[in-house]
Amino acid sequence: MGLTTIRDIIAELNRQAAEHQVHRLLLIKQITTDPTYQREIKRIQQSHGWDVFHSAPDGWRVMLEPSSDADSPHFSPSVNALMNEVHMNEASLSCIRAKIEALSTFLVPVFRLPPEVLVLIFKAGGRMPHDGPVTESSIPRPFPLVVASVSRQWREIAINTPDLWTNVVIKHPRPHGWVPLCLQRSAGQPIDITIDCRCTNLLTAPVVDGFMARLMPHVHRWRRFALMTSDPATVYAIGRRLADARAPELRHLQLSLSGSSGNQEVLLHDILQGGAEALSSVRFDSLATPWGSPPLVNLTTLDLRWLWLRTRLQYDQFRDMLAASPNLRALILRGTYIHLHAGRTYPPLSIPTLRYLELSGDTVCRMSSLLSTPALEELTLANLDETEFREFVDSLPDGRDGGRYPALRALSLLNASMCTPTRRFMLALPTIDHLTVINSATAKFLELFRKEHAEDGLLSWPRLRKLTLVDDVDYFLLYGVVKERTALHLPLERLILNAPFIHDEYLVSTLEEFVEVDIVKDVDLDH
Repeated sequence: MGLTTIRDIIAELNRQAAEHQVHRLLLIKQITTDPTYQREIKRIQQSHGWDVFHSAPDGWRVMLEPSSDADSPHFSPSVNALMNEVHMNEASLSCIRAKIEALSTFLVPVFRLPPEVLVLIFKAGGRMPHDGPVTESSIPRPFPLVVASVSRQWREIAINTPDLWTNVVIKHPRPHGWVPLCLQRSAGQPIDITIDCRCTNLLTAPVVDGFMARLMPHVHRWRRFALMTSDPATVYAIGRRLADARAPELRHLQLSLSGSSGNQEVLLHDILQGGAEALSSVRFDSLATPWGSPPLVNLTTLDLRWLWLRTRLQYDQFRDMLAASPNLRALILRGTYIHLHAGRTYPPLSIPTLRYLELSGDTVCRMSSLLSTPALEELTLANLDETEFREFVDSLPDGRDGGRYPALRALSLLNASMCTPTRRFMLALPTIDHLTVINSATAKFLELFRKEHAEDGLLSWPRLRKLTLVDDVDYFLLYGVVKERTALHLPLERLILNAPFIHDEYLVSTLEEFVEVDIVKDVDLDH
C-alpha cells in the first residue's frame, strides 16, 4: 500500500469522523431542547443538587452514578432512543479515531522501512553497548524488549528474528524472564553471554549461579562467554559450573576479577575439561588455570591482566603457553603477568604470526626486547612512567636496518608519562601510518612533527596518515602541524579528536580544510 493511498484513507476517515461529530452534536441538541428532558433534569437537580452531574464542553449532561431509586432520571422513550443513538455514534467515532492513529504511524519515516532493513537495524542495536538503562527505569531494559514494545509491526519482526535474542546480557537480576525468553526466541542459534556484576550488588554469587543453572543446558551453543565481577565467590561459582563442561562452539572466554579489595586472585584447577575445540580467544583478569593445556591451546588471541603472586606466570609457563598456540595473532599483557628475575637473561620468544601486541606496567622494556615479532602491525604501550618509556626508546634498534618492528603500522600510547620523543625514536619506528595518543603528552609529539624539527627536509614519520588525539590539544600547534604537512605533500588523511572540540565548530571547520575530522566522546580503555 503506497503512501498516497494511506493518506487518502486517513483523509476519508477524518471526513467520516467529522460527519459523526456533526451528527452527534445534532442529536445532543435534540435531546437538550426536548421539554420532557429539561423538566426531568430540573427535577433531579432540585432533589440532588448539581454535584450528581458533570458537563462536557458541548453541554451534554451525564449522570455520574446511575441509580434505580425512584428519584433517578426517567426520560421519555424518544429521549432514551436519542441517547442510545449518541452512545452508538460515540463508539463508532472512537473506532474511527483509533484507525486514524494506527494508520498515521505508517507516515512516520521509520515505520515505512522494509522489514529486512529493520531486522538489520535491530541486530546492530542489540550489539551496541548500553552503559545505562535503555529506558527511564532504574532497571536496565534489554534492547530487544524495547523495540518489541514500540508497535505491532516491530514486535512481530523482533519476535521472529532469532539473532536479535542471541546477545544475552545480564547486568541486573531483573527483568526476571529475560534469560528464558532469550533462550526460547534465539531458536537454537549460537548465543553470546555477558554477566556483568559490576553494575549492582544484587548479582551475588547465588544469583549468578541461578542464571548459570538456566544457561548450562544450552552450553553446546555458547559462542562467547564473559564474566566481570569483583567477587571471587562468583568466579568460583562459575568455575564449578564450567569445570567439566563441553562447549564445542565457544570461541571467546573472558573471566575477569577486578575491584578495590586488594590484590584478589582466583585459581581454577579445571575448566572446560569436556572440550572447547573452537576456542580461539581468552581473557583472564587476576585468574589462573592450568597454563599451556586444554582448553588454552591453539589460541589466536591471548589477553592476561593483573596476575598476582599465586597466578603470575613464570618464564617457562609463558613459553609453553605460546608454544601451545603457534598461530597467535593478538597478545595483550597488562599490569603484572610474568615474573622475570632481575639480572637474569632469558632466551627470546618468537611469535612469527603476531599482528597486535599490547604491553603495560614496569616490564615493558624487558618484554618488548624478549618477544620476537617480525610481522607485528600494531603496538600499544600503556601505563608507562617516564623512566620505563625512556628505557623502551633506548632499547629500540635503528629502524633503517629493519629494526625491531619492520612491519609496524600503528602505535598507540595510553596513559604514558613520556619524556620528549626524539628523532631517534621516530627513526626506530619509521613505518608508522597511524598514531594514537591517549592521555600521553600530545604536545610533545606535535612539536616533533613541526617543520623546524625536520631533518634534511624530511618530516618525522612521513607515512603518517591517521592521527588520533584523546588528550588536551593545543589547537594552534595542531593546526600548524596539519597545515605544514599538507604544504609539504605529506598530508594527514584523518584526524580523530576528543569531545572538547565539539563545542567550537569554527576550530573543527578550519581543520577540515586540510583533513577529515572525526570527534569521539568516549574511549573504551578496557577493550
